[in-house]
Amino acid sequence: MQPCPLLPGPNNLMALSQSRRLGFFGALPFLAGLFISFFIIDALVVLCLQSLQGILPRIEVPLKVAGTVYILFLTYKTAMPPGEKTAVQPGSGTLFMSGILLNLTNVKVILYMIMGYISFILPAYASIFMIAILGAVMCLAASLSNILWALAGAGLSRLFNRYEKWCSAVLAMMLLFSAAEIWL
Repeated sequence: MQPCPLLPGPNNLMALSQSRRLGFFGALPFLAGLFISFFIIDALVVLCLQSLQGILPRIEVPLKVAGTVYILFLTYKTAMPPGEKTAVQPGSGTLFMSGILLNLTNVKVILYMIMGYISFILPAYASIFMIAILGAVMCLAASLSNILWALAGAGLSRLFNRYEKWCSAVLAMMLLFSAAEIWL
């Protein structure tokens, strides 16, 4: 799978969208869900690295299906016209779980972790301590990307709100591309 370098992935798009709607601080529970789930995925990859080579071909399609379905759901929620959206803001627990679910079904993140370990960390380091530190650095780097996109969403929220239909349409199209990209 070759991710498109020109477009952000679903995590960054949803971080932008959530902070556009709720402000940066309102999107923090979503960002926290993404942050925590990076470490969950990291731990699962480290624990299962040896067996992943045998299991990955069998679980790849179900992961792709789950990721695609969830991204399509997010696309629908993003593309809904403003009049159809509910006036009730999602609770922080809902946003937190949404961030976790998005990350756990994001094949790009799972492959990012696997490839990071296989390509860069494991060939160079044998120390469990160094492997854990560098795995945490990968998680922090990915989380920083989400934070930067959320800051962009919050900073540009007036512009986005002014052209909400267009912005929602563009974000929805980018999410659709992310869903299609899973299968490319």
